[in-house]
Parts: sequence; structure tokens; C-alpha cells
Amino acid sequence: MESFTITSKKVLTLVLVIDKVEQKVLLGYKKRGFGAHLWNGFGGKVEPGETTREGALRELEEEAGITVMSEDFKKAGVLLFQFENDSVALETHVYKAYEYQGQIRECEEMRPQWFTFADVPYDQMWEDDRIWLPMLLNGQDPFYGRMYFKRKPVEDTKEDEATAAPVLNTSTSTHVNHSTTMTGTSFSAAQPKSGPFAMCDYQLEHGLQGVPREIALDGTIASFES
Repeated sequence: MESFTITSKKVLTLVLVIDKVEQKVLLGYKKRGFGAHLWNGFGGKVEPGETTREGALRELEEEAGITVMSEDFKKAGVLLFQFENDSVALETHVYKAYEYQGQIRECEEMRPQWFTFADVPYDQMWEDDRIWLPMLLNGQDPFYGRMYFKRKPVEDTKEDEATAAPVLNTSTSTHVNHSTTMTGTSFSAAQPKSGPFAMCDYQLEHGLQGVPREIALDGTIASFES
């Protein structure tokens, strides 16, 4: 798909904290920034000099106020997000934790909340989450997913906003940036179900020989974790 050709990547992290006994997962309501007004795991950019593991642990503490011991922190897989007419892909390293220390708390960017596996709010999350998250919750990792997104037509985004649930504890701004690229996108404060992008295709592999470490620019797995 020529419109999905990538020439560079941004490396990101995503952390899911899971309570296996209670069958619950901790998600965060994103209050600002890219992906605002959607539920997601915790994570973000990897800072210079950090490994993805170090970046994921730092983001979890910043966004949810909790820490995880090294032996309780496992890498589950990698997701590569590609957006139509955007040559920059998002290489997202997914981690999971079954134990944590500290008191979960809200921050300026994220509002944490536990959900049972049966009540995960997929209609208020990125569309790809319903593809790979159930697999992760069921322990079917390691995995590698390649997700393709197109921007929704303006009328579809407006319809989502009109039917969405009210937003709590968020800004009243209604600014929407209709850039065709991911990197220039803002979300409206009227919570758009699944955001302003629609997933148009995906590839998902699980039960791999190991956990992917890096993805090549052609979308193949370049290396595995040792």
C-alpha cells in the first residue's frame, strides 16, 4: 500500500497492569494530547538514553503513580501503527505487569480506572485495541501487530461526537485539527468514539518464537529480545 510507506519511526511504550485474580485491567482516560478522550494503557515516548523498558516504567509512574519490580514487568509484544499519507510510523513496545507498588492516582494527563475483562470500553478506545488486547488479557503473547489507519471523513467524526458519552474532568475546548497526518492531529473535547481515525487493515501474529525487539522500515521483525 503505497500511501502507507514509512521512512522513519517513533518509538513509544504502552503498559497494561492486570489483576489476574479479579480479572481486571487498569486503563487510563487520556485527558489531553494525542489520543485524548480515549481509554488506553499507560506509556509514551522513550527519552534519549532510555531503553523501552526504562521508558515504560517511568511513564507508568508518572501517569498512574505506581512502580513495578523488574521481575514483575514483562514485555508482551510490539505494535506498529501506520497512518495513511504519514511516513512516520509508531513502533509501540507493549509491556504487562501483574503486581505493582504504590497508590494509584490521577495526574494532569491520565485518569486511571479498573475495568473487568468483560467491561473493557472498546467503543471508547483505539479500534485496534479490540483486536490484540483480549489476546494479551488471555496470556496469548508474545505478539506482533501491524495496524493501518485512515482519517475518518469529517461527517463521521461529527456523528461520533454527537453520540458520544459526556466527558468528565476535561477541558471545554472544541478545537479539531483536520491535518491528514498523525503528527499534526488534535482530538475534539466532545469524546469521539474510537477517535478521528478508522482502522482499515491489520496483521497480527501471536505465539512467536520470542518477543520482537525492533521492527524494520518494511514492517518485518528485524530482531528479537535475547
